[in-house]
Amino acid sequence: MNSLDLEALCDLAVVAAQAPASQIVQWFEADHLSVERKGDGSPVTIADREAERTIRQILSDHSLASSFDILGEEFGQEKQGARYRWLIDPIDGTRSFVNRIPLFGTIVALEDSIEKKVLVGVIHLPVLQQTYSAARGLGAHCDGVALSVGPSIPLGEAFIATGDIAQFISVGCEKTYNTLAEHCPYLRTYTDCFGHALVVRGAVSAMLDPGLNPWDALATQVLVEEAGGQMIMRPSTISKKIDVLFGSSDTVEQLRTLVEF
Repeated sequence: MNSLDLEALCDLAVVAAQAPASQIVQWFEADHLSVERKGDGSPVTIADREAERTIRQILSDHSLASSFDILGEEFGQEKQGARYRWLIDPIDGTRSFVNRIPLFGTIVALEDSIEKKVLVGVIHLPVLQQTYSAARGLGAHCDGVALSVGPSIPLGEAFIATGDIAQFISVGCEKTYNTLAEHCPYLRTYTDCFGHALVVRGAVSAMLDPGLNPWDALATQVLVEEAGGQMIMRPSTISKKIDVLFGSSDTVEQLRTLVEF
């Protein structure tokens, strides 16, 4: 890890995450976009696939990272056995994307498979034209402006975000959602990486997001931690997926106790 230029790799991740943005927005604004269904029932479009191809090309062609593995949502694992691996979600929030809701984004993360540590995380929101980026020891930023998670405030006053209730039902955690709704009067559904970004910038105190793939969550881990917050992860009830709770450390601990996370 010490031999890596994390600042340069973070810059590369930003370039890669932003690269397909204009094309994604064109598809978003198109009169018609064909939508297919994956094996798990989630939607996928040509925009997802073409955006991932663009990102993969940029990352694999760069001299700093040409030997790294790449794992993407649409095309799986490329190469095998490298210490460092990129994770890509070309359109996180495809349901929002196909329903013309502009709160979706592109995620790029870099992990160290030996240290089991995420080193770089980027979330780009194409329609909002915002880019969140972080690298270990370098802080978290949105378009060059330093970010920090929100201050410690009581749960009764805090904005708390979740994924859709469908996510909670799918992993058998509907009771957890109901507990949050009972004790957190400002519980809001800010799904996908848009909700994650709100936590990183301190607009939302914390978020509980179950049933995620690694490429959905690992960029957020370094973003939140570099913004002074905390993330807790646990294996989900769905194989190979994870549940995550993150945000202001004090709020995370309050929620952890409340829902026995």
